[in-house]
Amino acid sequence: MNNISVNINPQVKYCFNAPFNPPEIFPEFEKKSMIDTSNLIYAHVRECIKNLQLDRENFGSDVWNPFGDFIKPGNVVLIKPNLVLHYNGNSENIQAVVTHGSVIRPIVDYTLLALKGLGEIIVGDAPHGNADFDKIVRYNGLKELVEWYQAQGYPVSLYDFRKYVYGSGPSGFVDETYTGIAGDPNGYKLVDLEDKSFLNNISGIERLYGSDYDRGFIVENHMQGHKYLISGSAIKADVIISVPKLKTHKKTGVTINMKNLVGINGNKNYLAHYRIGSSVKGGDEHPFNESIVVNILYWWDRYSRDKLLAPNTLCGRRLFKIFNKPFSLMRKIYCRATGANLIEHGDWYGNDTTWRMCLDLNYILLFCDKTGVLRNKQQKRYFSVVDGIVAGEGDGPMEPLEKHVGYIACGENPFAVDYVCIWQMGFDPNKLKLVSALMRRPELQFDEAKLNVICNDQENIIDYKSVNLKFMPHPAWIGHVER
Repeated sequence: MNNISVNINPQVKYCFNAPFNPPEIFPEFEKKSMIDTSNLIYAHVRECIKNLQLDRENFGSDVWNPFGDFIKPGNVVLIKPNLVLHYNGNSENIQAVVTHGSVIRPIVDYTLLALKGLGEIIVGDAPHGNADFDKIVRYNGLKELVEWYQAQGYPVSLYDFRKYVYGSGPSGFVDETYTGIAGDPNGYKLVDLEDKSFLNNISGIERLYGSDYDRGFIVENHMQGHKYLISGSAIKADVIISVPKLKTHKKTGVTINMKNLVGINGNKNYLAHYRIGSSVKGGDEHPFNESIVVNILYWWDRYSRDKLLAPNTLCGRRLFKIFNKPFSLMRKIYCRATGANLIEHGDWYGNDTTWRMCLDLNYILLFCDKTGVLRNKQQKRYFSVVDGIVAGEGDGPMEPLEKHVGYIACGENPFAVDYVCIWQMGFDPNKLKLVSALMRRPELQFDEAKLNVICNDQENIIDYKSVNLKFMPHPAWIGHVER
């Protein structure tokens, strides 16, 4: 469980020829596929999986079945990529934002090999509320890939797990309208973590902010108990394969496997993102600041959200657009004069809420049975393949700068995989609450000293701790996460 494999080769690029056929005919596949010699990703991922030494004795033969160690015929397997958004404000493409289809192709192939004609594969995620799912899966080739499998009769499905999306309305706000969509065909389960939640017994529950201007819903669902609306596909699955994008994150420092599970929740407003106000007022939305100008701006932001935007009326939104103009100008002048960005909405190293929500979802994934009931023993097998071919640094997760590192990591303990990835990004895992809090829970923790990491840097096996990819942290995390 503590074996981790890392492959690093900056020369490896994404393949854009869906369905991303392998570059050669590999002996383990009975049904020979067409080949695409330009697809270096396939062999890169395969090599990473091989180095985990799964089914080691059969490698190179026609019976090699690496995923057979954790996937059995008849299983339901959920492959969970990061499909968060259809654009990147800092790039013309979304390579640094979402998992690429060429990384997913070998994962599906080895899953089908392990299923031996019995079972089901679901590829799914719940993107950002205003994300265009169709644009995402067309861009990264995932739609064409899944359709290719389906045309051959393979049981592979692609689902958007969101129950609704939001869009523009008459006032011009991108989140003004809420439209119900088909969502997960396997439905949803409302799961209450109760005292198992990492949010349990913290102060300021009444200050929680979810994803909606109206905070009533998020507070109600965490004031007594801690509820999440979990995708039925995640509940139904026997095995979860997390395929996150390697990125920095404004609220948690990084987003890899643990943060990736936000996408198994069907309604974003169950997700606690921060507690309003500064730390001296019982919140963690932003640091305390003595500046009168800054406090006026913080007051307006909170007042306008609670009084003008939360009621979701046309009048309130129009009033906001009128009265927001002088405050917006004040903000620009302040930031230009001081050279500092205004920290807001929990986007900083002091956020003490989002990591709790992420670990809650990981706990649910592992310990919730197929009826939606929490058990004392782990219920699902959990594997990870991290897509860092083009990673994201700086203002992640949705506006990162592209970092071309050719990085793939995999392992049977995604928490341990995160630890190694964070270290190799150039960060100290123990400075992230996402990691340090997990290590205090016996049912989730692992022994870092016992990690067996095979790190292959352009065909040279090296000590994983010698790697420093020097990721640029999110601006509000600089000086608080580096090692």
